[in-house]
Amino acid sequence: MIDQLYQKAILRYAAAATGHGKREGSDLNLTVHNPLCGDRITVYVNLEGDRISDFSHETKACVLCQASASILGECSIGETEHSLQAIHDDLQHNLAENSLKDKIWSDDKWAALNIFQPVSDHKNRFTCVTLPFESLLKALRGEEG
Repeated sequence: MIDQLYQKAILRYAAAATGHGKREGSDLNLTVHNPLCGDRITVYVNLEGDRISDFSHETKACVLCQASASILGECSIGETEHSLQAIHDDLQHNLAENSLKDKIWSDDKWAALNIFQPVSDHKNRFTCVTLPFESLLKALRGEEG
């Protein structure tokens, strides 16, 4: 199972850790913990109007969650709560339908999410992939962790 889930592309994104680090002076920050697997992520967000102008994260989690947070670090600038919710919903749907392999995203920058195709066979790991998105969305809504 580990070899199937932790493919090279996922490991590369996790190792890149794009956006990793604490951001002082952020407009929003929130820590979310998944008690089922121990993943923990803190997101730091700056906004210009309703758009993300800066994003960083501190992720203490499995490789799947780290890779997902890294993709957010690479792609979230310029996004809104609404656009991120649509990406999150698409990601969840395509994980559940086992259809990430051929998913064409409305914005090509999100195509990196297709690396999570192997997770589709492991429903108990979906939250590992979606937790960074859920954390960022909660922060944007002013919700608690």
